[in-house]
Amino acid sequence: MVGYLDSSVVLRHILLGDAGIQQVFTSNRVISSELLEIECRRVLHRYRLQGDLDDDGFIEASDRLDRVISGVSILVLSPKVKDRASDAFPVIIKTLDALHLASALIFRAARPTESLLIFSYDAGMNRCARALGFPVPLAV
Repeated sequence: MVGYLDSSVVLRHILLGDAGIQQVFTSNRVISSELLEIECRRVLHRYRLQGDLDDDGFIEASDRLDRVISGVSILVLSPKVKDRASDAFPVIIKTLDALHLASALIFRAARPTESLLIFSYDAGMNRCARALGFPVPLAV
């Protein structure tokens, strides 16, 4: 079983101490798009600039993010992924979510015998993932 990790799960873990990420890491392998780090670092910088994280909190959150990312196989945003993300999806989906799901679709097509689960707290991404036939264990 392979788990696809969305930034919403990582950010809830890092910022709120949410334990849902533990379920992700019971997978044999955890993957995500290279967007994962970009999205998470942008949020941490935003929180610091807004005063939601002081310097120590920012450093601690960044260290936690590094530890999470060290256990994730990162998928490159290839031209094939970008092309798929530009195509239609079965339901309305935001751009970054489309890039994540396009990454998952390309991965699944290359490894059809592996079970791929999508781990996200984003309702729109979960709805689209289910419409695409992905199991969504953390659906909210």
